[in-house]
Amino acid sequence: MNRTRNAFTLIELLVVIAIIAILAAILFPVFAQAKAAAKKAVTLSNLKQLGTAAYIYANDYDDQLGDTPCLNEQGDNYVLAVRMQPYIKANGLWVNLQSPYKDGAVAHGEVDLPEAVGATVYMKAPNDPCVGVGTSIYPTGTGYSYINGTANTDSNYYSDIYPPVDFELNANMWGYTQNGCPTGGLTDGYSHPGPNISSGVQGGNGQNGTGQAPPTFTSVAKAILMIDAPGDNQYYDPNPYNSTDYSLVAGLWGVNYQGFDGQGNNAVFFDSHAKFYNHNALIPHGWVEAEDDWLCYQCGSQAQYMDAQQLAWAGQAWIFWGTTYASPNNQ
Repeated sequence: MNRTRNAFTLIELLVVIAIIAILAAILFPVFAQAKAAAKKAVTLSNLKQLGTAAYIYANDYDDQLGDTPCLNEQGDNYVLAVRMQPYIKANGLWVNLQSPYKDGAVAHGEVDLPEAVGATVYMKAPNDPCVGVGTSIYPTGTGYSYINGTANTDSNYYSDIYPPVDFELNANMWGYTQNGCPTGGLTDGYSHPGPNISSGVQGGNGQNGTGQAPPTFTSVAKAILMIDAPGDNQYYDPNPYNSTDYSLVAGLWGVNYQGFDGQGNNAVFFDSHAKFYNHNALIPHGWVEAEDDWLCYQCGSQAQYMDAQQLAWAGQAWIFWGTTYASPNNQ
């Protein structure tokens, strides 16, 4: 009499489990890569839309972007985000989907890093005399303005006014003007006029960071407006003036950090197009001991800060592309 078998044998079951495990081991990384690629594409689209909004904003203000207080290469993109709000209507455009920082990488770097090394934070209060975008429900204090809680977890980043921002301004394209703002606050009277969207840095006293005469654009299609944060040397390497800070800085972003998007960064240019770049293309030689914003082509007076090799690299990093401060092949 024939009998119908209603169950797998143990060997058959083990074979099926082994096949499923092999397929999972093969497919899960593929799914993860596909998910990361999709997030990178969305982030690139966000930057493209922000570039378009910046272009429209500038057209409404005599081709100039807004005064956005900067401290050397620290670009306060959260201020620009508030100024540009009428042109985008969606705070989510300022977010890199692969960023782990719910309050934004820019705020994380400008508050948490200084706190970690015992320095004064860079973040400006929204009612700072040179910002003027509102009054936060959180206490603002004086001087550098930011008042934190009892621990980093208490940071508020003035989140009632500033949206989370993961994109860093190319602050080297902002100028500075003495006595352009009322005294007080972080900038102490210095205004930081935004660049002309077509011609380059504007500012009565020079270029932000170096104090040099402002560079002009040689190509708006090569000049970067914003990039995935973090984007300057304080975010990659130890404080160049205090090498003992390395472990703290590395702990903030991760050792050998090279971008949220897999060994590179998304960038948007002044003509509003966006593109992904490998880290080594953006910073061919890595950040050096001298401040990166002094490593500009034709900055002869800053040679005291650079050795011969560093002078040979001047103007090759992304911060000066498309300007008269870039090396010839990057103009």
